[in-house]
Amino acid sequence: MLRYETLLLARTDITDNDLSMIEKQFDKYTADAKGRLTSFDKWGKLRLAYQIKKSTHGVYVLVRYELPPLAVSSVITELDSFFKIKCSDIVLRYVTVKVDPSAPAIYARPDVIEGRTGSLDNFLKENKIDNLLSSVDASAGAADTNNDAE
Repeated sequence: MLRYETLLLARTDITDNDLSMIEKQFDKYTADAKGRLTSFDKWGKLRLAYQIKKSTHGVYVLVRYELPPLAVSSVITELDSFFKIKCSDIVLRYVTVKVDPSAPAIYARPDVIEGRTGSLDNFLKENKIDNLLSSVDASAGAADTNNDAE
């Protein structure tokens, strides 16, 4: 069996029903080809590096599956048609790659926007730049003092 993964970038308004439909289609295509769906992982909402179809954010989904060598071409073609025809309004981009057999099954998942909580102060402290605002305030105060002296 050959390992493949497809990374989807969907609109932020994608519903659970849409995700379920996409997962069922992946499961159907892989099962029909005597393969198997190994994972369907919704990463969550992330900021895009540039706008795609007027969207600045998107929901990423990583799908991993195994296929027999003879069925790869037909399954990839079916998935491509499925995304272009049935999912054109919800899936912004997608890419399918063959996973190296020696690659680990574990991957680094990016930080999502949805679950973030906290304030600007916490962010600054966590990133060790908590003195940034106080140094700006101090320099502004010193400038005011110099202007008053004149």
